[in-house]
Amino acid sequence: MRLKRSRVKQFCHRAAVPKKDPEGSSYVEYAPAGTFRAEEWPGGGKLQAERYGQRLSNIRNLRIDGRYREISDSGKVCYQIEGGPMISADDGICFNVPGSQEPDYRIVAIYPYRFLTLEVEKL
Repeated sequence: MRLKRSRVKQFCHRAAVPKKDPEGSSYVEYAPAGTFRAEEWPGGGKLQAERYGQRLSNIRNLRIDGRYREISDSGKVCYQIEGGPMISADDGICFNVPGSQEPDYRIVAIYPYRFLTLEVEKL
């Protein structure tokens, strides 16, 4: 199985870094952007409709070409893409904005199939 070339695009990945302000409230900052290429299509189907309901229109799917390896780091599972970024849940993805700005999607699910498959939701 190959990726459909007409749907392959360049995306920016920004790792989520949890921080705390002086008052003790937590918030998320995003690390500098790294780029990767992936096939992208809108969310749909019975399973995603049951899982996301009304939010389904905000869901997109990404399928990343290339080898990857799973890394368990302090209880959090990450996926290192060969020649690309290290991806984990809650990281940011920039679809329509340059990597220097805040991401417009966040990763909600990662599926380690033959191709690393991501479900992302609009922020």
